[in-house]
Amino acid sequence: MKKCLSIIMALIVLFSASVNSGVIPASAKMPVTIAANVNTKAHKVKKHKHKHNVPKGNMGKWFKSRKALKKHVNKVMKCWADKEECGEITREEYYKKCPCGYEAWSCSCGKWTGNFKYD
Repeated sequence: MKKCLSIIMALIVLFSASVNSGVIPASAKMPVTIAANVNTKAHKVKKHKHKHNVPKGNMGKWFKSRKALKKHVNKVMKCWADKEECGEITREEYYKKCPCGYEAWSCSCGKWTGNFKYD
């Protein structure tokens, strides 16, 4: 109880002194918030390069899923069909250059690749 009274008395003296003198003591000032920068490099997880255990197909890229691979195949086939339809290439060029199908396989890391099939 004595401690509480002495703290209250000290605060009263400080505040009354600052009111009379016009100077606010450092202990009576509002606390200042200090922002600290977080070192993000310390929190990053190191990634190691994976060596695929199967060869990359003639598609030339790896896909995150089989669905993404199929989407790419459909995009390539549509591109050739659009070129033939608008007269940019002949029907013979279309049959020669447009893939007629594909084969797909996955690596142990879960990524997919494949080969376009041509006639």
